[in-house]
Amino acid sequence: MPRCKIVRIFAMTLFAVLVPCTHGQQPAAPAPQKPHDSHAGHTAAAPSAPAAHEMKPADAADVASLDAILAAFYASNSGAVGQKRDIVRFSSLFYPGAQLMPAEGKGHGTNMPRAFAPSTYIANTDLFAAEEGYLVKEIARRTERFGKIAQVFSTYEARHASSDPRPFVRGVNSFQLFFDGHRWWILSLAWQTETPELKLPEEYLR
Repeated sequence: MPRCKIVRIFAMTLFAVLVPCTHGQQPAAPAPQKPHDSHAGHTAAAPSAPAAHEMKPADAADVASLDAILAAFYASNSGAVGQKRDIVRFSSLFYPGAQLMPAEGKGHGTNMPRAFAPSTYIANTDLFAAEEGYLVKEIARRTERFGKIAQVFSTYEARHASSDPRPFVRGVNSFQLFFDGHRWWILSLAWQTETPELKLPEEYLR
């Protein structure tokens, strides 16, 4: 597989920082942050500025439960060849200030992940998804919950087309989530892609 495509694969699929919000209200979207200059190149292109759009309230059905918010995450992050993914729906699932942190890819100085915003993730992977197709789904899940907080290990696989016999990438999304009394939020997301040296263990496949 070409090196550039591997880099793109590592960039596909999905964070960390939280800002207090008024109970029961949609928090205001944070000002876009300029990506760090260090660790450039772990995606196909250096991260661009987040897309200029207002953060829209989430569909209540998308954030009513853990099952719902994870289903919405995978649905809005998927797109067939030539199809635009739903950046508004995708962004509405995340708490303001949340970040994506891939564990693999180029440019991770001292083995530390580079974090970026949901809108930057979508902007930097849209071309790959539109040209080659990116249909990702959850295949297994391990959930720990206490009160308002939850930690989810969500095993995923992705195909370029639904007819593909095998996925081109698999891995684990590690979500931290919070329930504010009205809805669930994704507070952070880090993900580890399966590699030839690091195979998914059986317990993460069921």
